[in-house]
Amino acid sequence: MSHVAMLALEFGDANVVVTSLVLVFGMLVALCLIITLEGKMMDRAEKPAAPKPAAPKPAAPARKPAPAPAAPAVETGIPAEVVAAIAAAVACTEGSAVIRAVRRAPAAGSRRGNWGDAGVVANTTPFMA
Repeated sequence: MSHVAMLALEFGDANVVVTSLVLVFGMLVALCLIITLEGKMMDRAEKPAAPKPAAPKPAAPARKPAPAPAAPAVETGIPAEVVAAIAAAVACTEGSAVIRAVRRAPAAGSRRGNWGDAGVVANTTPFMA
C-alpha cells in the first residue's frame, strides 16, 4: 500500500470531520449569543426606572463660607513640606478632618519601629473584640 493511499480520506471520513467542525463552531456561536442576551437582560433588570422630573426647588439662601481652620501647631525641626504632605494625606483619607498639631512620635521600644507597630495594631485590632 502506498503512502498516498494512507493519507487520503474517504468520503465518509471527510463528511464526519466537516460535520463535527460545523457542529462545534455552531454551538460556540450559539453559546456566545446566549451569554450576550443574558447579559443584556440582566442590565435591563438592574437598570432603575427613569425618575420622574421633580418640581424645581426654590433657591437656597447664600451661606457664609466656613472660617479657615487655624494653622496646626508644629514641633520644631519638622519641615513645612512634611506638614503639607501630612495635611494632604489626612485631607484625602478623612475629608473634613482638621489637623491640630504635628509632632514626632516617641521612639518605640520594639524592633519593628513606629510603622511596624502601626501595622501590627491595624491588622490585629479586628481580632481583639
